[in-house]
Amino acid sequence: MTLINLVTKNDLIECINNVRNAGDKARSYSNYSEASVMVLFTNNYSNKDSSIIIIKRKSNLRKHAGQIAFPGGRKEKFDKNLQETAERETEEEVNISKDKYQVIGHFPKFYTGTGYVVTPYLGINNKEAEFQKKIKLNDDEVEKIFFAKTDLLLSPQYHIRDKPPINSSMHMTWKINYDNENIWGLTARVLVTISAGFGLREFPPCDDI
Repeated sequence: MTLINLVTKNDLIECINNVRNAGDKARSYSNYSEASVMVLFTNNYSNKDSSIIIIKRKSNLRKHAGQIAFPGGRKEKFDKNLQETAERETEEEVNISKDKYQVIGHFPKFYTGTGYVVTPYLGINNKEAEFQKKIKLNDDEVEKIFFAKTDLLLSPQYHIRDKPPINSSMHMTWKINYDNENIWGLTARVLVTISAGFGLREFPPCDDI
């Protein structure tokens, strides 16, 4: 796959198939809250390139304050399933409704040091959907929205294996520097796993926590 080109539905299907056994080791859910995120690929058909939508969370939030993340959050009782959670949170946080993109599938579960078991969903914009015009951040939760270039996020040369912040419960973490922002933890690990699913690198170890 050439990352400077458009990402296709078939690329994501192949990636998901390659990653189906690459999640964290299964463990009891009793100590974790279920959550999901939307990894939303958006193609610019004029420029023939692809981006992934990521957000910077507000610094005054109770959890994951100031961190770079995918749209998403904790499953609520009224959510029918985790895909609905990811779709609902995507609309709440960045104003993109589910009719503007197609969900291709999901990865295995990932566990976080903050007590969440997270299912990442992968989606791609409908050809006619112009996200740049429709997107709007939620002032209560989101500080900034990035259309981060896929080739920069997924290139192994930008993936750093490092120790986590001193107050983290993780043993190790992945870091990716993008636009002077530090992407780490779950978000970075999902991106590294996508990179491996595209065949760009080896699969990352699953012993962060």
